[in-house]
Amino acid sequence: MTHPSAFNPGRRYIARGAAALALAGLVGFSLPAHAQTFTNSQLAGTYTITNGVNNDGSKYDGKVRLTPDASGGVTVRWDDNSIGVGMIEGNRLFIGMTFERRSVVMAMTFSPDGRTATGRWILRTEAGVGVEEWRKD
Repeated sequence: MTHPSAFNPGRRYIARGAAALALAGLVGFSLPAHAQTFTNSQLAGTYTITNGVNNDGSKYDGKVRLTPDASGGVTVRWDDNSIGVGMIEGNRLFIGMTFERRSVVMAMTFSPDGRTATGRWILRTEAGVGVEEWRKD
């Protein structure tokens, strides 16, 4: 499967800009002064989705695995084989991915001990915001 922006290189930058703006709207531009700072290896591991709510209000559960990668980022893999790439900034994990050929942006905020996280996500072309809560296994 080829990503739609591969056929129009200029469109790729527009899509990235739109995703960045959407992500900024979800999480704001700055971290609180008291936020814990984590590395990708500190957050690595498997998490149980303890509360997943789709943007239409339906519920889901599952597992998600965070694995440090060579870029300095994090590979994020859900148990439905969805894969994203993440970047840790302080106590927040910002994730970009494609789901059913649509862009998804997600922002997770970790607790001070790094064992739980809560976050929100949006799916391009669909109204509403989804949520996920994670607990480290």
